[in-house]
Amino acid sequence: MSGTERPNVLSIELPYADRTQSGHAVEARWSSDGSRILVARGVDPRPWPLLDAARPDLGAALALGGAVVVVAGTARVLRRPRHVGRIYCRRCNHDLNTAPGERPSSPRCPECGVALTPRTCVTGASRGGRLARVAIPAIVAMALGVSIFVESIGHVPAPIGAAGGPAWPVAGASAIGNWPWWRRTTVEQPAHFKRRVDSVRIGADGLRLEGSALLVGNSSWVPSPSGAVIAWPEHAVETGWAPRVSWFDVSLGRGGSADLDEPHVGFPSVCGWSPDGREVIALLQRTGMEFHQRNARDDGTMVVDIDVFAIDTASGVVRLVDSGEGRATGNAATSWVIGPAIAAIGADPTARTVILVGEQSGGIALRNLCIIGNAGMRVVPVTGEVLRDAWGFRSAWITADGRLGVEFASMFTADGAGRGCPQRLIDLDTGLVSTPSSATAGPEGTAAGPERTFLDPEAPRTGGRISPDGTRTARLEIDWSTPERVSRIRVVVDQAEAPGADAGTRADSVDAADRAPAP
Repeated sequence: MSGTERPNVLSIELPYADRTQSGHAVEARWSSDGSRILVARGVDPRPWPLLDAARPDLGAALALGGAVVVVAGTARVLRRPRHVGRIYCRRCNHDLNTAPGERPSSPRCPECGVALTPRTCVTGASRGGRLARVAIPAIVAMALGVSIFVESIGHVPAPIGAAGGPAWPVAGASAIGNWPWWRRTTVEQPAHFKRRVDSVRIGADGLRLEGSALLVGNSSWVPSPSGAVIAWPEHAVETGWAPRVSWFDVSLGRGGSADLDEPHVGFPSVCGWSPDGREVIALLQRTGMEFHQRNARDDGTMVVDIDVFAIDTASGVVRLVDSGEGRATGNAATSWVIGPAIAAIGADPTARTVILVGEQSGGIALRNLCIIGNAGMRVVPVTGEVLRDAWGFRSAWITADGRLGVEFASMFTADGAGRGCPQRLIDLDTGLVSTPSSATAGPEGTAAGPERTFLDPEAPRTGGRISPDGTRTARLEIDWSTPERVSRIRVVVDQAEAPGADAGTRADSVDAADRAPAP
């Protein structure tokens, strides 16, 4: 799956491009060491979408068929009485007047004339036994059909630009009116999609697909510095609402997960990696059952307890690093809205753990830093910057000069082009926010931000992102078989411009990058 179109240009096509969901972002990012390119996209995880879309019909047919068998079988048993041990003609139920164990004296049934063989003769049994043989399998089939039907007729998301609605008997967006087997709501748009992250390894012989990870839903995710391990949070009904962090090693083909606490205690998120790249940094914003009754302030805010964890992906060991404070806004009469938060850990004993707390306010408004060290916890107000194009945090790290680096998750423009995920540096003493330059963006071994494009056939082609060492660029080429279906996703890596030839262009690429890598 690797190839070279011309000298210094490498390319690879990603598998299962046709399962890519339209209306979702496709992003490519370099690993911090430049050895891998990670491509993330929303995919339909179902191997047979048409069969999945037909589940309500199959369930209804199974339930109806079971009911018909019960009625017809019961009527047949009641109309054909038999005595235990007597031999009867299977076709007409004539009593052949034969003792148990004996063969009929006549070669044919005197009633219907069928040839009497072991196949056409049946031994009489009790009415209850005969009813049970018919009714039990049919009732099991009915129960299974009802279960499949009820589970599959719930509301499902409709395709982009179409109305949602029940999936049966008539979809909210049906290609053919009143024809349930053509439901676009379930065929084209699954009720639950997953995020697929493909790891493309760059080697001397070209590009190679090393492995893939499937993430639940639209989870945020952070790669390890080498890009070999992908980590993401899970908090859904499938996990029993336990705050969970999962990871997958694409180089080894195995992963794991760890629960941060008991179910229903709060919301988890992943923040980045430890300085040595061995542990995933995660935080848990605790709400619990008493969230609405405690820690409220007069200014319309409330303290949210935050625990910061480090998870060793090799052993699965979870350790509590520190505990700090988050922020919620609102009031007890209506509701409280928990603000986004992200954390990073470092080696400085005076700032062992740093938590950045924000607020959803037409974007992300930065509010304060919670800095935890050997001397205890201190809160530093942040100079109130609002990032209008961001909707959340993506990753955080502590820089070599002792500042907090933060990458934000961005929105998209109206034409589908990615705005770019901005980065900021925050001074831990003053709370002063600055925009990193190409020389300071991200930790040591920084990777240029991900190449992102909104899945829209009319969206412009992406321009590529520069590698950490500045020698290569990576871009995505997406082809469409129809306006709603992707036919090919291609990763292209070519030689970057020489740093001295066009330094301004390179700086713009790095500044516009939407991610500095995990530490």
